[in-house]
Order: sequence, then structure tokens, then C-alpha cells
Amino acid sequence: MFSLRFLVLAPLIAFPAQAKAMKLDYDIYAGGLFLVSGEMKLDLGRDRYSAGVEARGGRLVDLLSRWSYRASADGRVENDAQVSPEEFRSFRSQRNRKRALNMDYDKAGNVSVSAEPPLSELAANSVAPEFRPRTLDPVSAMVGVIAASSTSGCAGTFPVFDGRRRYDVIVTSNGIDTLQKSSRNMHAGEAEKCTILLHPVAGFERDRDEGDFFRYGVDRSATAWFARPLAGGPPVPVRIQVDLEWISVVMNLVSAKAG
Repeated sequence: MFSLRFLVLAPLIAFPAQAKAMKLDYDIYAGGLFLVSGEMKLDLGRDRYSAGVEARGGRLVDLLSRWSYRASADGRVENDAQVSPEEFRSFRSQRNRKRALNMDYDKAGNVSVSAEPPLSELAANSVAPEFRPRTLDPVSAMVGVIAASSTSGCAGTFPVFDGRRRYDVIVTSNGIDTLQKSSRNMHAGEAEKCTILLHPVAGFERDRDEGDFFRYGVDRSATAWFARPLAGGPPVPVRIQVDLEWISVVMNLVSAKAG
């Protein structure tokens, strides 16, 4: 559950064509309680990209579940804006339960999925084949927002297939806002305020628990603020907030480094 929240909270924006790699550190709170620390590494060029995320539970989450997650993606950048994934790798650990998920893409955008331990037949077939081609893995969706933003700003629709579910990430701008100074966030001042909507397409039939982040027939939305934590660098998310029915989850940028 925490990995899903981390990934869907993390879209970035507007790397210039000759951007250097960046390392971004985030802390995630739920109801004001620290839950997860996350790290994101980004390297975006004119024709290639590489990106990765790592997340680990704080003291409470570690005590309850010993949860951690890491994922990476590599692929091509076309027309300085459109990303095409070639491979996605992820590994999730929760106490004694571990799962690796791999997705590989051909040049036509067809995707093959493998997992260890293998997915159940129900999970493996939860998204029909016709919904899978020309989609993005969750990490590549972040890079897609970055690449497209350099020309279109905080806007766009990004089709995502995560190995079990198919959904659209829809990004729209709400103009400029001002963030107040906080000990939990490194940025204070003006930031672009955006809405990130997750719209279910397929594979959600089993997600009917009201406590699930992904739920059948339910759109999820987040509010994200983008600013420049590094002089001369691109705008990145400095705060993202998801208001669920029972709690608010907030991700704050706490450190940004070049290279």
C-alpha cells in the first residue's frame, strides 16, 4: 500500500533537454505521523532516460511490517517529449513476503510481465491484452510528465499499466500558489499548483475494500506543488497531498542535490 502511494504521489515536471541527474529525498506523513522516507533519482537526456525510486518505512511502519520498496525504469525519449519504456524492475519486501516484478517492452510498445513468485492466474489476467500496449510503467509515467512538461506545462494524460492494473494519470494546472514555511518542507514561497487524477481503466474488479487506495470505480486525486529547489534546475514536486476518506497523506521534499 505504501509503495502505491509513493509512486502515484511522485510525478515530476520540466527537465530541460540537457538536464543533469538529480537526487530528491522525500518524507511522507499520514495524519501528521511520519511513515515513509523516499528517494528519487532522475537522469533525462535528449534520447534516453533512467529513473528510480526507493522507499522505506519509518520506525512505526518498520515495527508493524518491515516494509520497503524499490523500482527503476529505462527507455527512450522521442521528439524531446514522449517516453517509451524498455524495461521496468521492482522489488517489494514486507516481513517475510518478497516479490519481484519485471516488465519488458518491444519497440511497438507491447509489454511482457514476469514476477517472482509468479502472479496468480487471476492477477496475471486482470487486465485484458488489448489494454496493455503503448502504456507506461509507474516510474516511466513520472518521466513522461517530466518530458512533456517542458513544452506543455503541468498538463497531459499518461496511460499506466503496473502489471496488474491499468489506469490513466491525468495532470492539470491550477495556477500559482504560495506555500508557507514549514520545518517539514524545504520550500517556502511560490509554486505551481496542479491536480493529479488517477482514473481506473481495467484490473480493479477485486479492489472493493473501502480502505484500499486503488478502488473499483473510484477516481483518486492528489494536489501537487512544483517549484525549483536548485538554482538553475527544473521545477520538481515540493509538496504533494492526497486526501482520502479517512486520512490525509502528505509528501514533502526535504533535500535536493544535483548529480
